[in-house]
Amino acid sequence: MSKVFWMDDSKLDPEQRYAVEGINESSSFLISGPAGSGKTNILLFRCIFLTYKNLTDFKIIVFTNSLREFLAEGCALYKVNPDSVITQMRFFRNILDEHSVLYNLVNDFEADREMLAGKVMSLIDADKISQDYCTTLLIDEAQDYSDTELRVFRAVTKNLVLATDNRQSIYKTTHTPDLIESLVGNNVVPLSSHYRSGLQLCKVADEILKDSAAFDKVHGHSKYPEVEQPSSVVSVECSDFTEQCETIITSLIGQLDLYPDEKLGVLFPKRDQVSLFQNHLIAAGLPPERVRVDTMHGAKGWEFRAVHLGGCEALNKMGPTQKRLIYTAILRGKTSARIYFTGHLPGYLTAALAVLSPPVPHVPIGAILKGITG
Repeated sequence: MSKVFWMDDSKLDPEQRYAVEGINESSSFLISGPAGSGKTNILLFRCIFLTYKNLTDFKIIVFTNSLREFLAEGCALYKVNPDSVITQMRFFRNILDEHSVLYNLVNDFEADREMLAGKVMSLIDADKISQDYCTTLLIDEAQDYSDTELRVFRAVTKNLVLATDNRQSIYKTTHTPDLIESLVGNNVVPLSSHYRSGLQLCKVADEILKDSAAFDKVHGHSKYPEVEQPSSVVSVECSDFTEQCETIITSLIGQLDLYPDEKLGVLFPKRDQVSLFQNHLIAAGLPPERVRVDTMHGAKGWEFRAVHLGGCEALNKMGPTQKRLIYTAILRGKTSARIYFTGHLPGYLTAALAVLSPPVPHVPIGAILKGITG
């Protein structure tokens, strides 16, 4: 995991260094940048900075248990208390428990998160909790939180540090315009460079969100060492899901030898696909500590030398956030991304993959039909 987390400050560019140590520890600010710009490592470096100064009354708030596990590993490497990392749901529940407020979870994520945030806001409105509750909160993936959740964070801490990238907003969340910036007094630290993913991965990701005119293209700011480690994105059509799993396993066996010290990722749109693939992984005897199997939602924040995206024919069933979901999933990879499907990929994804191929020459319709019908 040391290749995922930066082990010294030599990799910090001037923007990143300013976010880590150039802002007074009693200030609130927003770190804004694309996937692979170092936001998560910056949050961890900021925690090293705070821990060194004995300013240890802080929490790192994350959206999923998967990301909590990931950041807890980073904290352990950096000699930061791993218990500082907590999901927003557990953070809110802890506040309610401390104030003896009763609540009932209904096992519906959206309903439960809204209920918990609302109950904490009621405590705030009743002046039963203040900014003295926690000196510093560092919020990863801030774009995924609701207005109410963000206002709760602001109300229970003196120093609020937010990290955000609206391109990776894959939950059904909309915000009051400029709310996130206003919560930190418009103190924004923009990160412009992308370091994680190879140019091929960046080009495909950019093409997926080409309709989002407000976003700069990631590949135009990539610092990935493409010459030393050429990147690739390929699609793999399979007859059924079982063949997808078997093909992924075969690729993993070779990559485990090729990248002996790095994690590999296998991600799917749907949770039932994850469960089915895990059976294949166990049967193959591959080391689970080297291969992370998760949903595309759950893998936010992780990064892998190679990422396998299975069951992508199901993306069309993932609703209005599906483009940002596959965009985020592709950019979990550093050097390689493989996209597996049965039947058809969504049209926007097929078109995005086509940017890596030369233009198709003109062919008369008759010849095309002969190729289809044989």
